[in-house]
Amino acid sequence: MPATDLNLLAINIATLSVLFFSANLLVVRADKNHTYFPLALSFIGVAIVICQPSLKVLAPALQLSTLTLALPALLLIAPCFWLYAKGLTHNAPWRFEKADARHLVLPGLGLLISLITFLLPAEIHYNLLGKGDMAILEQTPALFRNFIYGLLITTFVLVLGWIAQSAFYLIKIIKRLQHYRNQLKQVFASTETKEIRWLSGLLLFVGIAWAFAAINLLLDNLFITSEYIQDIFQSVLLITVCFVATWGLRQKPGFEELFSTEAMGFDQEGSLVTNNKSNHVESPETADSEKYKRSALTIEMAENIAQKLEAAMTSEQLYLDANLSLPKLAKHIHTSPNYISQTLNENLATNFFDYVNHKRTVEAQKLLLESELTVLDIAMQVGFNSKSAFYSAFKKHTRYTPSEFKKRGI
Repeated sequence: MPATDLNLLAINIATLSVLFFSANLLVVRADKNHTYFPLALSFIGVAIVICQPSLKVLAPALQLSTLTLALPALLLIAPCFWLYAKGLTHNAPWRFEKADARHLVLPGLGLLISLITFLLPAEIHYNLLGKGDMAILEQTPALFRNFIYGLLITTFVLVLGWIAQSAFYLIKIIKRLQHYRNQLKQVFASTETKEIRWLSGLLLFVGIAWAFAAINLLLDNLFITSEYIQDIFQSVLLITVCFVATWGLRQKPGFEELFSTEAMGFDQEGSLVTNNKSNHVESPETADSEKYKRSALTIEMAENIAQKLEAAMTSEQLYLDANLSLPKLAKHIHTSPNYISQTLNENLATNFFDYVNHKRTVEAQKLLLESELTVLDIAMQVGFNSKSAFYSAFKKHTRYTPSEFKKRGI
């Protein structure tokens, strides 16, 4: 066997090993958290699509069957990864619902084509998929031949559709993450461990792998092979799979700690609501008086809540709690989380995240000018979980870095 084939085989086996091992762990975890199940399905789909180099050497008898299933597996990858991202960013324990079934339309069509292909006479099945030879169709009746041509054209269109499908879900995930980060700031004072930034970085890397896969699939469907593209694709895929497996197995849904908080939730538009769903709270960027027209919060109540918030922050210094969240604050001042959020949005023109971090920044300014503590010590002392989060918040509220502020002695 040529050295290039050995390299390809080794990379392929390594990738398949990571995929199946990770999928098994994800399925076990999915018993308690359904979010992991779509990622496991996505891994299995990738494995079916890329397994040909290994099967060619280790299990030739399975090549034709897996090749037949490659189309639905290919179309399953992107929607399953979207459902995984949706589960991670969902504001309640995620479960597959009827509305999610629309994401499986294309994979379902691909599966139908695969089932029809399995029913074809063995000789035709082998020549078309195994050898890529359509000459055998000339020996079949015209009606049957035209049916097979239609099937092949539909398959090619679906392969092209996969390219558009992947781009669609890529954009969809990016928008979902942006909205999710806005939601986080309504509820948490420290969000750096919940923002799933690894997923944002992954999207760029996946885009590269997707581009190679798209080129490779197009060339294969045009009966043009390229070992060079295969080697690059398999290498990029192995790195991507290892990265996703590592982070996918350790990542928990961002709102997981609120799943048991009965008083809170979000509506379908992403607005914070109470269980009776009579009140809506949007981020400052999207807040509008119309959103609160059904709210029972009066001006007097809002002013009272604002006073309670100020007392909790200035007198009791609740902002020093690095794990401070909206439900925790609401419980402390005996007020509805939704009313607090609405008061912050409408009366104080801010969100929970910025409100708390502004208080932390004010305290940090005093310590920078009055103490000899290091920047990191000050960051931890005033409630930040990391130096980077402290720098970001401090510069946002003062327009200076902590070091610049201390030098200026403002």
